[in-house]
Amino acid sequence: MVVQKITIPAETTKLYVSLELYPKNISSAWVIQVYMSDGAYNSSKNSTAQIYYNYNNSGNYGILYLRTNDTTRLQTPITKEKWNKIYLAIDSEAGTIDFYLNGDKVGTYTGYVKTGVKAISAKIDCDKQSGSSYQTRMRNIIISDHYFPMNESIIMVPATVKAEGFDFNSSNNLYSTETENSTLQVTTDLSVLNGYKVTAVNVGMGSTVLGDTIKNVKLDMGAYSKTKEIPATGNGMYFDGLPTTNINKITVTTTK
Repeated sequence: MVVQKITIPAETTKLYVSLELYPKNISSAWVIQVYMSDGAYNSSKNSTAQIYYNYNNSGNYGILYLRTNDTTRLQTPITKEKWNKIYLAIDSEAGTIDFYLNGDKVGTYTGYVKTGVKAISAKIDCDKQSGSSYQTRMRNIIISDHYFPMNESIIMVPATVKAEGFDFNSSNNLYSTETENSTLQVTTDLSVLNGYKVTAVNVGMGSTVLGDTIKNVKLDMGAYSKTKEIPATGNGMYFDGLPTTNINKITVTTTK
């Protein structure tokens, strides 16, 4: 079982969730659970919006459930062994959750809370049989308190990196430094975005290790500049909600 906690500092009472699920014929899973400000992470309440997959053990279809507080509100068949797109629109003032699968509306749950709670965190849960053989796979996960259309998708942009002050380890493809003001300048290949409208930009680091000297990294992109403290967990860090212009050059600088 692989569980990932996501912190969501939502500012509005609406939340939009989109993800693609590749359901297998071997395991069931709590795909995603969203926790609200009237409770805590991993504590199910009436405000907790949940997607649960049951593989159903026969045929080409499993069952996908929308639940709150572990109680089924809506359900629909879902095709196994292919990518399926899930989309939720959660409104804690109107008291509704709109549930879509592959662009088709499954239904609207109208008995949701109307207390104006805001999202604080989410748990994503991938069952796995052994090793790295994930039996419930997910991709293109988007969670936002601002509206986005259900056909929005995540595109990873290839880039070249120029390093100054960093050492590169070819065995694990990682950069390291304990020198202040070392830089990584990333030049992105924007040709993959041809035909797409860019609606949001995130820059992520898959893993980070807190050093003895370097405690922070600063990211510059056009007029945008932000410094973040390196987390002690080593699980990486993200710069979210960057401007959608001037994304051809991104510079990361180490600071004490």
